[in-house]
Amino acid sequence: SWLIDADEPGKAIVILRTALDQDSQDAETLTLMAQAHEREGDTNLAGERLALATDVSGSAPEESLRYARFLVARDRLSAAIVVLEDARRKNPRNVSLLSALAEIHMRSRDWSLATDIARILDDIGTPVSQQLSAELQAKILQSQGRTDDSLAILEEQTSKGLALDGGDAPRATMLIIQTYIRNGDIEAARIYLDEALEKTPDDPTLQLIDASVHDISGKTDMAEAKYRDLIDRFPNSDLPVRLLMILLTSTEREAEASIVLTQALEKTPDQPVLLWMQASQLERNGDALGAIRVYEALYAKDSSSIVIANNLASLITIHHDDPENLERAEVIARRLRNTKVPEFQDTYGWIAYRRGNLDVALDYIERAAVALEQNAIVQYHLGMVYADLARTDEAKTALTRALEMRDDNNPLPQFQKAHDTLVKLGGIPPE
Repeated sequence: SWLIDADEPGKAIVILRTALDQDSQDAETLTLMAQAHEREGDTNLAGERLALATDVSGSAPEESLRYARFLVARDRLSAAIVVLEDARRKNPRNVSLLSALAEIHMRSRDWSLATDIARILDDIGTPVSQQLSAELQAKILQSQGRTDDSLAILEEQTSKGLALDGGDAPRATMLIIQTYIRNGDIEAARIYLDEALEKTPDDPTLQLIDASVHDISGKTDMAEAKYRDLIDRFPNSDLPVRLLMILLTSTEREAEASIVLTQALEKTPDQPVLLWMQASQLERNGDALGAIRVYEALYAKDSSSIVIANNLASLITIHHDDPENLERAEVIARRLRNTKVPEFQDTYGWIAYRRGNLDVALDYIERAAVALEQNAIVQYHLGMVYADLARTDEAKTALTRALEMRDDNNPLPQFQKAHDTLVKLGGIPPE
């Protein structure tokens, strides 16, 4: 596990193979092997190991859920259902398995099967299962446009008091309020929330919802005051900080939003979400090296996050030219191989380009550019690959698109490079 986190999955695989030689039926070793293969970018082998771990565990819930999540991430929903149903036959009252099945049925818009799961959860009879059942039924009805029925179920759930003990009642309340707001009935949302606050006025989740409803209603002063109070009372929570920053940014008070973030990080310097926000802010402000430092800290804490890995590798490749940094970016991004996510395809392809692998770069970036046709940086990447492949007309088209879509308020060096390349290709006359 340490070797995987340290970006040494190849070494981990060697050690894990030795362990499997001694016990080929160890589900934990097989799971670690799957993680190592996935970090290497070999999703086929990762899937095989997860499937085997599920099999040798006797379709245990943890292994089955892990394999099902892997399948869902690759849009193999039918296969995921089979895995979860096999596990459910042996663990018929496992709420996690039922919840995962319900999510897939909702995603497939199979309302009948999702409703069956909701009934089973309700019959289990625990506060958690009944809460999940009510929320699932409400989501089904909302998806079918039956808003009034949805509200009735959620209101019944909160009236039972089941959720109040564990702090889940505000969650159901939030769903009700969201439904009112989605229907444009802010007044009804306000009335319902005020009634809930009368019962539990000190509940911080309800107070956060209260601030958000004030914000939506245009009462930004009241919302801001409530957000700031919650930040003071709950310094370890990132949510009020995020919501206050959105409010300040939407009212063109970016400098104040930056101060809020800085002050929050002074109190909780290791808060991952706040650090992520800081990295994004630094990148927007043109401090790429500062953003890289923050992402390096995040990556050191959680190297398993594919999004952190993508962002870090992308920034390193964009802002460094030396072989050492490019090699590090390639190591970090190996897990993106065979990815279907356009942003990740662009990162992997651009790293391949910087390392001189033009055929690989073209394959990935062309696919990314189709999905992200309005992204200037991706179009720039595509144009540079075409230019190096001597596909001049296509390079001119892509680079011209990149320059047309660029943000003049955020001049990046890539666009000067796009301009200079277009001049060389005869796409625009020299100045």
